[in-house]
Amino acid sequence: MKISILGLAAALVVGALTTAQVARAEYPEKPVHLIVPAAPGGAADSNARVMATELGKRLGQPVVIENKPGASGAIGMDAVAKAAPDGYVIGSNNLATFIVGTLTAKQLPYRVDQDFTPISGLFTQPNVVSVTPSLPVKTMDELLAYARSNPNKISYGSTGQGTSLHVLTEMLRMNTGIQIVHVPYKSAPAAETDLAAGHIHLMIGNLTSMEPQIRAGRIRALAITSPTRSPLLPNVPTVAQAGAPYLEMVTWAGIVGPKGMPPAIVKKLNTAINEVLADPKVKKQFESMGSEPSIKTPDEFGAQIKADLEKWGDVIRKGRITID
Repeated sequence: MKISILGLAAALVVGALTTAQVARAEYPEKPVHLIVPAAPGGAADSNARVMATELGKRLGQPVVIENKPGASGAIGMDAVAKAAPDGYVIGSNNLATFIVGTLTAKQLPYRVDQDFTPISGLFTQPNVVSVTPSLPVKTMDELLAYARSNPNKISYGSTGQGTSLHVLTEMLRMNTGIQIVHVPYKSAPAAETDLAAGHIHLMIGNLTSMEPQIRAGRIRALAITSPTRSPLLPNVPTVAQAGAPYLEMVTWAGIVGPKGMPPAIVKKLNTAINEVLADPKVKKQFESMGSEPSIKTPDEFGAQIKADLEKWGDVIRKGRITID
């Protein structure tokens, strides 16, 4: 039997395509490493571990957490950016690291808009505008009135110069014209402790972290920065309800990979991650940590990243905020 050159070429092409499809269908053939750019124990790490356990079951391979803290998350994100785009190294990013950290840093070894592949959302968490109980205010209007009557007498804490909590409080200052004094801390617990003790007067902090002290009466909550009220503190109004819609800022985390990942692998990861996030058991675990699962397509997550870069970039430029 004679086989023409064209027939042979066609057979080879079909064979190559079939081989590629089989290889892609078999992904993953080994453990997937999920880089978390933070130390163990925090919200980013805890939520990622819940997701990773269930994701591994759906992929048929373990999803191994690698904590790479340091440089405000840049060390972990750089490791993701420099990984091979084969789906075996992915990373958990978040608003503080991926958006605010990028916009306030003077130099980074990667570009968030060029060096990563958006894969999926992970979770969202609101912040809460809170004051020390000794401050004679119980609403946002009362806070602003007091601040205007007492310029530079209110001090506010954050988790450091150029962090998301600093930027959010700067948004409050820029929109109201009040004069308040920034006191940067090295950690949220340190700032929250001083807020409860009355050493500082105001802090916009993570709801999950602050909720126990709010419930105990050591910190007074004025408003939640999410679009809807939190089931953890149902009596606390949203910032929109409190007359400060410009403070709406939901902390988010998601999953990204290095640029150039095959679309089929991105789709498989996105589908599996969204199945995990839709699981009632996982949703309940997230809610117990003050988080809400964030189900998004890769395109939707990419659009969110782009929108936040524009939104918070404007605030940071106008406020001349840097990480130093």
